[in-house]
Amino acid sequence: MITGVFLILVGLEMLFKYAFGLLIWSGGSAGFIGLVPDSVDGTGLPLSGVDISKLLLQIHGILYIVYLFADFRIWRLANMKFQDFLIIAMGGVVPLSAFFIEKKYQAKFVQIFGLEKTGAKD
Repeated sequence: MITGVFLILVGLEMLFKYAFGLLIWSGGSAGFIGLVPDSVDGTGLPLSGVDISKLLLQIHGILYIVYLFADFRIWRLANMKFQDFLIIAMGGVVPLSAFFIEKKYQAKFVQIFGLEKTGAKD
């Protein structure tokens, strides 16, 4: 689920960057969180602060690696087809798909491992 949320945030970041030429910036003249014009060579950016755009991309990348590792482990333990591994892995690449894929496979894993579903009531 967290990978899906960060994928949506990365999609918004890409929209700001490529459609409007803006970066998400925190600190300095941009304030707590603000938008600053993107520059190709890095000039014109605020002298202080953090580039939230890059930070979002890096965090999503790290979380996706953890997501793939967990996907591989569960796929091996459940003795599922390779196609299932690829479908679950797609949840971190295709926006909004993670929410639907994880819900579908959670029900399968509950059945396969004989677990009781916990958390929010459906």
